[in-house]
Amino acid sequence: MNKLLVFLLCISCSGIKPIQNQTQSKLPVVKKIEPIKVKPLIEKIKQIQLQPGKVKFVEFYINLSDGMWELECEGNKKAFFVENNKGQLFLSENYFSSLKPYKCLFKNLPVLSISIKKFPYKSEKLNVDKKRVTLSKKDMNRVIKEKKILAKVYQNTSSYFLFSKPFRKPLSSFITSHYGNRRVFNNKKKSQHLGNDLRAAVGVPIPVSNKGKVIFTGDLFYSGNVVIVDHGLDIFTTYGHLSKIKVTEGMIVNSGDILGLAGATGRVSGPHLHWGVKINGNWVDGFSLVEESKNITSVVELNDQ
Repeated sequence: MNKLLVFLLCISCSGIKPIQNQTQSKLPVVKKIEPIKVKPLIEKIKQIQLQPGKVKFVEFYINLSDGMWELECEGNKKAFFVENNKGQLFLSENYFSSLKPYKCLFKNLPVLSISIKKFPYKSEKLNVDKKRVTLSKKDMNRVIKEKKILAKVYQNTSSYFLFSKPFRKPLSSFITSHYGNRRVFNNKKKSQHLGNDLRAAVGVPIPVSNKGKVIFTGDLFYSGNVVIVDHGLDIFTTYGHLSKIKVTEGMIVNSGDILGLAGATGRVSGPHLHWGVKINGNWVDGFSLVEESKNITSVVELNDQ
């Protein structure tokens, strides 16, 4: 009887699983949750050194969607383009810079830190028609009117770069007057030459320095027959004193296309090409744009419709 009881107990107990094992098999498997990494708007403030009347091509990381945005730089807005979190812009400094350092902000967040280094510009003396130095009331009224017209013209810029290749000098001829020279006309009137004058006989074809859109053609008191080309994001080139204009407003021109023929119209002492470059509202040395644009790695070029 005792043997039978022991045998039955052994059989019944063999089918019972340990309580500990049953409890463990019912517990849910908890997966480790990785924290979501949020990319910062910027990684660090980029340090930039500029010189009065010069331009610099700047690339920097900024976590924004592709397209055009603006930086606030001491009350001045600077347009820049973003692609794949990389901001791109040509940053200029005014010829009459106070030389004080400043920062460029995006929504009150510092992005660029700018320091200014003085540049030694030279002086030159020129003799021109007295009528071009001391303006009559009629000429002064014309100059004022043209200034207002040009102010509107320079507001008409594309919201992206119209080019993808470096800028080039329109001519490889001798430079008769460098950008930034302090000028004295007829030993009396003083001014600054905010462009580069390139030697060119009347009739020499004048090519555009990069792809862009012709936004103005006309006859101005100082520049004579002139063509203004927009290259996008507040970058403009001007071609003055032409004897003939061969393009019309609204045309898209490719680098090297002929805009007109050299001449001696406007306030000049002889035939030449006046090549001006305006960036972010500042007249800058076009040769610095040529050099800095060589640093372009992947500027997006879109057709302006």
